[in-house]
Amino acid sequence: MSKRRMASLVSALLAMFLVLSACGTTDTSKTSGSGKPKNKNQTKESASPGKKSSSGDILNELGMEPIVKKPYTLTIGLPQDTNVENYDTNHYTQLLEKKSGIDIKFEMLPAKDAGQKLAVMISGSSALPDIISIGLSDLEVYSYGSQGNFIPLNDYYENSSFYFKRAVQEHGLDTILKDITSADGNIYTVPLYNPEYGNEWDHRAWINKTWLKALDLDMPKTTEDYYQVLKAFKEKDPNGNHKADEIPYMGHINGWNSQPQDFFMNAFVYYNTAYNYILADNGKIDIAANKDEWKKGLQYLNKLYKEELISPLTFTQDKSQFQQAIENPGAQIVGSITTGSMSIYQTDSKRKEDMTFLPPLTGPNGVCWATKRYQGPVNRSYITKDAKDPEVAFRLLDLMCDTESSITSRFGEMDKDWKFATDADKGTGLYENMGIPATIKVINNHWGQPQNSEWADAQAAIRPYQYGIGGMTWDGNEYDSQYMTAQAVPSYIDKAPKEVVLKVPFTTDENDRVSEILSSLTTYINESTQRFIVGDMPFSEWDNYVGELDNIGLEEYLKVVQKAYDRYRKK
Repeated sequence: MSKRRMASLVSALLAMFLVLSACGTTDTSKTSGSGKPKNKNQTKESASPGKKSSSGDILNELGMEPIVKKPYTLTIGLPQDTNVENYDTNHYTQLLEKKSGIDIKFEMLPAKDAGQKLAVMISGSSALPDIISIGLSDLEVYSYGSQGNFIPLNDYYENSSFYFKRAVQEHGLDTILKDITSADGNIYTVPLYNPEYGNEWDHRAWINKTWLKALDLDMPKTTEDYYQVLKAFKEKDPNGNHKADEIPYMGHINGWNSQPQDFFMNAFVYYNTAYNYILADNGKIDIAANKDEWKKGLQYLNKLYKEELISPLTFTQDKSQFQQAIENPGAQIVGSITTGSMSIYQTDSKRKEDMTFLPPLTGPNGVCWATKRYQGPVNRSYITKDAKDPEVAFRLLDLMCDTESSITSRFGEMDKDWKFATDADKGTGLYENMGIPATIKVINNHWGQPQNSEWADAQAAIRPYQYGIGGMTWDGNEYDSQYMTAQAVPSYIDKAPKEVVLKVPFTTDENDRVSEILSSLTTYINESTQRFIVGDMPFSEWDNYVGELDNIGLEEYLKVVQKAYDRYRKK
């Protein structure tokens, strides 16, 4: 069985599983039990049938701490992160318990298969924790919510929110509720909002500035400039060791935007990997992958490949093999790479010191885009149908959106792992060049390491740019990976089209119509892209390639995306 057909089968089975997990329930986004259309602002009582709220006897007024008047216990289902040493004694847990008065009990889910475990629990009618906190797709949230497994939170946001509302008002997050509203008009999640400019504009390329200087070459501005630079790298011994060992460009598989098309296609057509290569113009949906500009971009990359300016290892080697090449101990041998982060190099790498960012290139027709990635709120925490008192659960999730709680959930204990920047730190922010002041000074950077200070961002939080990496102070190391990213971003930002499709929530019916099409479509596009670049698929077969996109179901897919996009834009 081909990879494309296998991917199609897996996608179809997953979609079927989500639909069947309701155990025979119907789509409640269409009708309620009475047959009448469901109110998008469903009441708390209707959200939890047969469950009378006792929150009046339990809860203090909004904004008061602790949240509850008397001892109360809540259960939270979380994926087990191996870097979190002990959830019960964790500092973030203790902070929440102190501020809320709630005793938090954990039901741990497997780290890699938390979503699958949740699906099994729901399909098997197992009792659910009061709160589930894992990342889920928009479709999964809609499916579980419309089936009654997650309760709608519309009224709670309106009447029971204090910290979330305050964060929205303070930071101007006017569209955040729109972005987490499901296709049926209900909101089933309290989100994690953690935007970072380095992630938003992450399709970056890097070039060897030492080699440019050695050969007296300017920073390339166009695709033709870049071609000439790569030729010089290959032919003129820029590393000075009198060996023909230079590799003009190299990438690797399965990395963070580590393939050449991730960067260079943007000089020909907007390369929207954030949403399946979709284009939009005044609300009209289309796809880039069958356009003549796409073909021209592939022809350019094929030219680089044929002239041995792109290493053939780019399409076969893994991260560790790539790192061996870029860290080559004898001499610097790599002239240019694509990667989302220079952390691909060792922390104290001397080879990294040769590299600098390559600004977006302009193609032969004047095109110069940079890929923009979705940085809005993502689904994170949900109140389940088995919650003893949904309002108490919501108030705890609301507390997670407090500024101190949100920062602690990423950086750890205040005054031990981090502290607020002072006047003495003015001018040292990583993104001061973009108007974000130094806000947070990290004392103990334990991210990705064993710690007992936070939950590894497995929970709801509202952490705008200045309270995340964007607001971190800089220690003066010019080759710190975060600093190198911060220096690169201004050359990329706002170089996307005016209208970019980043998010289109499907209903279950819509997903059923296109899930297999989409899986086959993206697999075929990705496989064909590589085959065109390396010459395995000659450009004489371009028309056959375009025809195959139509055979897979491109027209049907675009129709469904158009309908969903129209609905999303009207919210």
